[in-house]
Amino acid sequence: MWPQGISLGPVSFSGYGLAIVAAVFSALYYLNRMAPRAGVSPKQALDLGFWLIVVGLLGARATYVAFHPTVFARSPLNVIKYWEGGLMFQGGLIAGLILVAVLAILGRVRFLSMSDALAPALALGQAVGRLGCLLAGCCYGRPAPLGFPLALTFPLGAQAPVGLPLYPTQIAESLGLFLITLYLTRLLSSPTLPVRLGLIARPTHPARLDPTSGLGPQHPPRPAGLILAAYLALAGLLRFAVDLFRGDFRGPKVLGLAPTSWAALAIFLTGLILTLRLLANRGHAPNKKTPT
Repeated sequence: MWPQGISLGPVSFSGYGLAIVAAVFSALYYLNRMAPRAGVSPKQALDLGFWLIVVGLLGARATYVAFHPTVFARSPLNVIKYWEGGLMFQGGLIAGLILVAVLAILGRVRFLSMSDALAPALALGQAVGRLGCLLAGCCYGRPAPLGFPLALTFPLGAQAPVGLPLYPTQIAESLGLFLITLYLTRLLSSPTLPVRLGLIARPTHPARLDPTSGLGPQHPPRPAGLILAAYLALAGLLRFAVDLFRGDFRGPKVLGLAPTSWAALAIFLTGLILTLRLLANRGHAPNKKTPT
């Protein structure tokens, strides 16, 4: 929609690049707000957040280049021009999780608590960054049916086919990620589980709850890692659904699905299994002995 961006004398900023900058600052700001709610120091979270952005961008760019080797074989220097479009989120997510895991092994961070703080900020950063895809015309949708009211058409200079009505995949994923951000924020803001969420786990016996915590059996404590698990499940499911309407090349298909769709499905299943494990383990906490 706005691939050219703005020019300040000899320096030009693409719309995609500006959106990525906005996504980075939005994520860091939100991480600073969310960290205390996860029991993490804001300073520690922001220090890690900076390196996660660097590692995540490198991982996302490297994955994109790996799936488009012929494009960059013709112009190798374009590998560094990530601001023109071309980041694969799954690569950035895996690289970021590896970094947090390594730091946790070294005893520098608590993996689950830090991941809980990072998840809402990551979802927000994705939501803002996906608007950059809209500006650049990348990650575009398949041709929409004639008369589809929400179809998008892109101008000359965009990466999407020019003048052809397409499904608004960038807008759909961005809106979905904003909603996920709101849900994760609400979940992280409460030290207890919502009753409706707790219903999918085994019921917790009142004796298994700390009587001094003030938490009744209807409001069990939220286990560490649940925010990360919910993010993986929701973001993976959203990406899988949006991919069904994508029209750009995302690698050779396997069994009818692009590699990004398989990756999204794997992320969703990982989040779902982790969610169920955390909730089930919460219901099997050891009984506290009471004095007689």
